[in-house]
Amino acid sequence: MYSKQVLILLFSVVIPAISCFSLKHYHPSLSTSPTSKLRKHASILEMKQGGSDKKYSKRLILIRHGCTFMNEYLATPGSRWGDANFTDVFDSSEDSLYRDSPLSSKGKAQAQDLHHYFQSTETGKQMIRDIELIAVSPLRRTLQTAEISVLPHLQDSSSIHDIPIVALPLASERVYLMSDHGRSKNILSREFPFADFGQEFDRFEENWWFTVEETKKMESGRSEDFHSFASMHIDDYIEWRPNDHNQIYSCHGEPDDLFEQRMIELYNWLDNRDESVICLVCHWGVLDWLTGKDFRNCEVRDISFEDVRTRVHRSQDQKLQT
Repeated sequence: MYSKQVLILLFSVVIPAISCFSLKHYHPSLSTSPTSKLRKHASILEMKQGGSDKKYSKRLILIRHGCTFMNEYLATPGSRWGDANFTDVFDSSEDSLYRDSPLSSKGKAQAQDLHHYFQSTETGKQMIRDIELIAVSPLRRTLQTAEISVLPHLQDSSSIHDIPIVALPLASERVYLMSDHGRSKNILSREFPFADFGQEFDRFEENWWFTVEETKKMESGRSEDFHSFASMHIDDYIEWRPNDHNQIYSCHGEPDDLFEQRMIELYNWLDNRDESVICLVCHWGVLDWLTGKDFRNCEVRDISFEDVRTRVHRSQDQKLQT
């Protein structure tokens, strides 16, 4: 068994440092409504009551997606997060590059490098052999990363049989910009037929990413089976992104308390799975919440779920005390 430090060191030799921009330096302080605070604390208490005291042997193989067109746009002077006159509103000819932003040429090359790592190093080969389940965010960049870096090894190996690949909306990025808005599961399932777009979408409406509603729905018109954190009414929305220097956004951002609720649901989903080794292909914001670590594009880390469990429960205890 390799230590976490050795795994990270070995991987960093294969994959060079990444210069694509992420939102890692922005940690918003958000004023939330009393209702949303109550929802958040209820979710925390539910997680605490449902937790188990047993020690876990479960492992997570965590992968961040490759560089996207939006990452490259955000690295351009004048288009960085928080810059005066920042916007993610584009003309129709550019929209396909930035809405549900796909991998750029650089991002595809990074995913190929990760594929080579899994193919050519003993540590990478062992990771692939150990995987029992793959969960991937349904955003295009993560599906592409999984398709390029991981999927070929499952198809080529006669020793790996029927590993489920689940598209998991809970693991999508926090909605900052239009790049974090997804597409319908019908479109995605045709483009990425290797992933299961079935039951994990059952508690989401057609737009499975965070949305703001212009009109209030009748209570009888919304099923209680839908996640309450997936949307909110526009009257309850408070802009939390930089907005005092003529910044213009194409969509509403996902509030911190609703993202927190979704991450707790993700934690519980991972905790309740029977598989011993889960590969999760997701995003910087999700990985930061789970681990408190900074992940480069297409970086992979093999970690103990017990480490995640300890961090999450400590974090929730601190929030309950405030």
